[in-house]
Amino acid sequence: MQELAQTLQPWQVLERLRRDTSADLCRAAVSLHDCRQAAQEKFGNLAHGMMFDSQALQMASSGPVAAHRATRFATGESVADIACGIGGDCLALAQRGRVAASDLDPVRVWMARHNAEWAGVGHHVVVTQADACSPAARCASLFADPARRSDGGRRVRHGNDYSPSLEQIVALRSRVRCLAIKVSPALDEAQLPATAEEVEYVSWRGQCREAVLWFGATESVRRRATVVGSGSLLWDETAPPVVEVGPPGPYLYDPDPAVVRSHLVGLLAKELNASLVGPQVAYLTAAEEKVTPFARCFQVLMQVPFGLRRLRQQLAAEGLRPTEILRRRFPVEPAALMRDLREAGSTGTRDVSLVCTKVAERPVVFICDPR
Repeated sequence: MQELAQTLQPWQVLERLRRDTSADLCRAAVSLHDCRQAAQEKFGNLAHGMMFDSQALQMASSGPVAAHRATRFATGESVADIACGIGGDCLALAQRGRVAASDLDPVRVWMARHNAEWAGVGHHVVVTQADACSPAARCASLFADPARRSDGGRRVRHGNDYSPSLEQIVALRSRVRCLAIKVSPALDEAQLPATAEEVEYVSWRGQCREAVLWFGATESVRRRATVVGSGSLLWDETAPPVVEVGPPGPYLYDPDPAVVRSHLVGLLAKELNASLVGPQVAYLTAAEEKVTPFARCFQVLMQVPFGLRRLRQQLAAEGLRPTEILRRRFPVEPAALMRDLREAGSTGTRDVSLVCTKVAERPVVFICDPR
């Protein structure tokens, strides 16, 4: 299958396989091949021998994200992984101790067992078919990644529409020393359980991939914004830090999405000696450049009040070519603005980034050199 896919179109691969195999088995093989190709971003070379279905792959944590989360459980302590799906999190949890995984779907149970064996951690992982609300094994800690899609495949927006629901998972807290629940990073804060001791937002490759509710973690704070591989911003007071609005300076910072979602932009601003560009706008401005893993830095070349004609003229006159457009509280979609500016930047020789937002409630464009 792998060799055929390298030289033939998908329909040609299917036609070739049908010569010796049933149509249903052919479709399953092609689907698995497509899943393995897509899974390389999450699992690297390990994906080539893993078993997936498309929905379970979409829900599975990326390997680096799961590895970070696993380090927050006590080393050597047994962990129950309920609703384990294809077992992606088991692979990371098994690196630090025994894992008792379970899922109600027998196919996912089989996949999780295979994937653990393929990854070389099968001796640390036991996978059983069990209801998530009645874990088959007693462990010191428990991790839950509930399904966040309806039976029709649509994403659900309320925690109690998860399967199992947030309420059902939190009810298991009394059975374990430590409980961690993976939820959508877009989950409304009003839905977060009041008993959660910490909320951690986790970013990887520039995207906020998940939020994790922690109960009884070995090291816990109220808020944590983590950039995988680069560290965390920590906050342990009731109210998030506040930052003032200031005049735009020569440097702009675009905070990492985990920082924005965790409401720790103010904490980052203090570290950078920066202020907000505008109220309710999560761009920071500063007089000096400081290196940080928690934000992208741009050097401001010029600030232009927004007007399409004016912006085109400015880019053409300066020989500038926009290669990316960022926006917050700005009336034009980046893709549409890039199309409108394509001709103006066609003769440019210097690549720039456009940061579009509002200053004093007026739309402006910062033409920037990305640092």
